[in-house]
Amino acid sequence: MLVEDLRTVGDDALRTQICVIGSGPAGLTVATELAAAGLRVLVLESGGHEITADETAFAAIESIGAPRAEQHRIAGNRVLGGSSHTWAGRCGVLDDLDFANRPWVARSGWPIDAGALRPYAERAAAHAGLGHGTGFTENEFWPLSGRQAPADALDTASLRPYFWQVSRDPANRFDCKRWGPHVRDIVAPTARVLVNATVTHIDTDATGAHVNSVEVTGAGGRVRTVEARVFVLAAGGIATPRLLLASRRTVAGGIGNRYDQVGRYLMDHRCGVVATLRPAEAGAALDRFGRYVVKSARGRHTFLHGMALSPALQRRESLVNCALWLQEVTAADDPWESVKRVLRGRARWQDVRIMMADTGLLLDGARRRLVDGVGIPHRLAGVEVRAMVEQTPDADSRVRLSTRTDPVGMPLPQVDWRIGEQEDRTVRRATALLVGEFARLGLPAPQVVPSALPGSTDPLPLTDWAHPSGTTRMSADPRRGVVDQHCRVHGVDNLYIAGSSVFPTNGHVNPTLTVIALAVRLSDTLRAGLLATPVPDAPSVNH
Repeated sequence: MLVEDLRTVGDDALRTQICVIGSGPAGLTVATELAAAGLRVLVLESGGHEITADETAFAAIESIGAPRAEQHRIAGNRVLGGSSHTWAGRCGVLDDLDFANRPWVARSGWPIDAGALRPYAERAAAHAGLGHGTGFTENEFWPLSGRQAPADALDTASLRPYFWQVSRDPANRFDCKRWGPHVRDIVAPTARVLVNATVTHIDTDATGAHVNSVEVTGAGGRVRTVEARVFVLAAGGIATPRLLLASRRTVAGGIGNRYDQVGRYLMDHRCGVVATLRPAEAGAALDRFGRYVVKSARGRHTFLHGMALSPALQRRESLVNCALWLQEVTAADDPWESVKRVLRGRARWQDVRIMMADTGLLLDGARRRLVDGVGIPHRLAGVEVRAMVEQTPDADSRVRLSTRTDPVGMPLPQVDWRIGEQEDRTVRRATALLVGEFARLGLPAPQVVPSALPGSTDPLPLTDWAHPSGTTRMSADPRRGVVDQHCRVHGVDNLYIAGSSVFPTNGHVNPTLTVIALAVRLSDTLRAGLLATPVPDAPSVNH
């Protein structure tokens, strides 16, 4: 895929069939899929090839709601590859229940069901650097991995097994996939990316029902125009509603905001430590709920074993979805961390000494990884029990426009993130169930954080997890959301949204795999429509 700078191209290069705004996993998936059909795609990325010194000014937010882990920054990255620049690679699939209208979860329910995404799962997995797109959660994992399920099964009336898959970068087996460095390797002759191209306004016809073009600002503040037949907004859960709201010259209140839905229902995942285990006692628990290596047609991939609340319990006790897992905290003198630094070319002077001092742990780890296909044992400073919980959709949890502006004059997003009692109650209940299951299975008793104990009213040690979603939610009724079941903005015939901002609910799981599956599905929708009614080729471009 050709990557160019906005400053170096002529105006003819700013006309295309499909314009994609944002070069993160969602945007690049759409571009790659459509280019594979020979359609002309132009991707606009606000940043460059690396995070620059002006990132702080461009990525600032005005936060007036619940505290965030990075209070003054939006989740996402202004750089080629978008949020994949800093993501951790952890992927899972939403449960069937997450798509349902749950009477005990206000404003829940998607206009599609889980089955609508399954046909796109394997293509999504290939984009994400995963071995499998389906069939790896709950008890499906054991036959997939060629292993016997543990004899000491979980009591699935309350907690069920859950597995996450870790993305793998095609060029670095020690890292998850980073889209940015691989853009030039994508075979897509009809797709191009322009970096340092900040979209500042979406221009529509007089009715607001059709997008004619977008304004894009580069270095020096020069404003240019990109024309396309179809536009896909893939800028993330904060920047996407911000751009829609800021595009208000022709349409009062912003694009797609006739019913004041843009920016509402902001959700994230609240995540944190709810209990701990002493490393000396945690061996059996780590073996039971640890890591597994599974072969696939795309290589060897790591899976993480944890647990999640059963659907029956959620219904019975009016809880939201929640997952728990064990997180190893490696010691400063862990030899395997030294090995990784050496192999990455980032060795410190003491790494050789650390490795030589613990060759036994290294040999045991190599055997476990290569022969047993399980996780590597580390020298640990601690073992944490972490929880990640779904958020109940709340119309007052939202993104608005601030009176402050960024360096190109765009209003900053004002983020009013709200958290709720249902989430806290869920986390405390899930923690108590985990403690009970550990006792039943004969595993060591976790030391529960006081605020996570049943009946506590102290604030839980949970923060946002940089998974903003819901701000342009999918709905059948335009009065209750921003996009329809095909991710097209209600009332606008050629504007679509890709990303977690279309999620009506967010489940307990990291959003990327679902985001990419939706992007693949959207690509098929656009491909069918555009190929059915082709348009003339764009003029030739010389620059």
